[in-house]
Amino acid sequence: MANPKSEDTLFNFENRDAQSQWSEVWSTTRIPTLDNASGGVGGANGRRKLRLGSLALGAMLTMHCRVSASALTGGFFVFMLFLILATVVLANPLRHFEVYLGQWSISGPGRAFRVLPVFEGIGIAICINALVRAIVCCTIAAIAAIYVTHSVADSKLPNTYCRDFDLKPYNPILKEVNLLRLRESRFSLATGNFAEDKNKTKYVTVGTHDFAWRNASTKLKVKKRFLKNGLRQKLGQTIKVCNESYTIGYPILCSTPAYNFFYVEVVLFREDYNFGQFNMPLVLCIILIWGVLWSLLVAERLNHGKLIWNNMSAWLVFIPWTWVALLLICAIINLAGHRPKSLRKVFRIGAKEVLAGMADALEVALYIHSASMGTEIIHGKGLNHFASGHIDPHLGGENVWHSGLLLLMSALHAGGAASCAVVDSTQPNTKRLYDMHESTLWIIPMYSKCTLVNNYSHFMSVLIFSGLTFSYMTVAFVLVKTSLHTIFEYKVKLVFAEQMVVAGIILSCMGLSLLFATTGGVALLESVDAIMTGVAMPFVCLLELVALMYVYRSHDFVSDMNVATEENACASRIGTQWQMIPAITLVTLIMKLTTLCSAEMPRSLLWMSTAALAAVVVAAPIRAVRNICGYLRQAHNERR
Repeated sequence: MANPKSEDTLFNFENRDAQSQWSEVWSTTRIPTLDNASGGVGGANGRRKLRLGSLALGAMLTMHCRVSASALTGGFFVFMLFLILATVVLANPLRHFEVYLGQWSISGPGRAFRVLPVFEGIGIAICINALVRAIVCCTIAAIAAIYVTHSVADSKLPNTYCRDFDLKPYNPILKEVNLLRLRESRFSLATGNFAEDKNKTKYVTVGTHDFAWRNASTKLKVKKRFLKNGLRQKLGQTIKVCNESYTIGYPILCSTPAYNFFYVEVVLFREDYNFGQFNMPLVLCIILIWGVLWSLLVAERLNHGKLIWNNMSAWLVFIPWTWVALLLICAIINLAGHRPKSLRKVFRIGAKEVLAGMADALEVALYIHSASMGTEIIHGKGLNHFASGHIDPHLGGENVWHSGLLLLMSALHAGGAASCAVVDSTQPNTKRLYDMHESTLWIIPMYSKCTLVNNYSHFMSVLIFSGLTFSYMTVAFVLVKTSLHTIFEYKVKLVFAEQMVVAGIILSCMGLSLLFATTGGVALLESVDAIMTGVAMPFVCLLELVALMYVYRSHDFVSDMNVATEENACASRIGTQWQMIPAITLVTLIMKLTTLCSAEMPRSLLWMSTAALAAVVVAAPIRAVRNICGYLRQAHNERR
């Protein structure tokens, strides 16, 4: 039932096709019950289910490696400060806009901008972005699934031994390293004499206590000598290292067992970036992941008679909180066992540039709010469905607590990862010549080391990596359904060949995912992830906001926005705020382009990754030209 204070939207059920003369797409509302967003649940219960489903999706996104990688490379407290600011000034208002746009227009991404035919192609850009990100998520889910199988099958966890490039296991050797020398060449640890590497490029690490470096053995052998003035001259420590090492810059974290296992065996990375050799265990996991998603779509079709958009069970919201609690428990237990002497230095501000830190925070804020994916537009469409063509004046307050919970979830996840880093990892920085802030998957082997908790190592490893696999799979599933919804909006006749479309999408995405299951696949995977998240995401958001500036000229939209945000007396403030947000998004896009210029991924693979970005960029103008040509052709025929 509609809220008694709510107002009619511009596109209610009677006049929803108004102002769409240029649009030649079909509306999915012409198919009975197709836009039912929550499986037939109506009234307050249906609205609550949609709200919790949207929260569950955001919470699943906070579990992803990008959040913790950004926090560790930028410094925990600095990252959280910028993340809060980015959420307030950009991500929260943008999510509100996407939800409200779907509710105002009663449409998904394919039809939401039909008021402006020139911007109708934004839905196609959103669809392409969603599909590429679904491919990335499924591949990372497959990588995490490999860790689950090893956690169950191996007698000892894989981060406790090494393997060579022929995948033959051997035990690591113990090497005593001088602290000061380690801090100069930590990323290029070798098993030979450090004197041989004097002419090589030196890297440094800052930001954590001196006792906390990556993959340090739990049995520390510490020797201290101090000068008369109290300065430390020498500090030795024994760590486990492997013989295999890479001579190139990516990846840099391969000298110790956990990272040796990840890069040498799990992703089968080789320096020649050869895409001709497949990693069969990863190929099988990718096929299995996509098969599960396909089965879920078929099962939903059989159970409900149709695909249901944004249909997420409410109980899923508990999984991210449980997962983060387990990660925190592992981190705290390991941290207590090491007893660093000075925790006040653990999270001190590092030397990472402020520009990169701000860019990461803006990127993550958009990421965890599902920006540019189209899911929140569909969420708003579902809310209008239950409001019978009305808007809810409490939508603004609801959006605030949604963002607040996601911020809390991000802080807990980043805090757990940072605590693991105290035991297992230093925070990389950009002080010298090396920068790894665009790489995210090095977090996975760090988690594997963090799960070594007494006799529960295998059990905790299974729980942590099962949760990570489930998170990426859930997000991929929602993204696939969002893209299907958009496709059916643009061409409603395809609904009658629904399962053929589903099969084509699944098989195409599965085939593209196999590119990442090659010897150079992990570098390509991280390159695509960096390009789509850092550039495509803010670009699509900018397109949406530019369109908003034109939509905002409508008196009806202004009036409804005032009601929705409970700001009837301050309409001018709202107008000023929404005119500033496109500028902030443009700044985000420029900063991410700047930081990507110094990314650690190979340049050739970064250029290959721009193919997906190019598809997103050209989608809107191509659709605009098509609509304009159609309009001119129609006008010419009418004159004749």
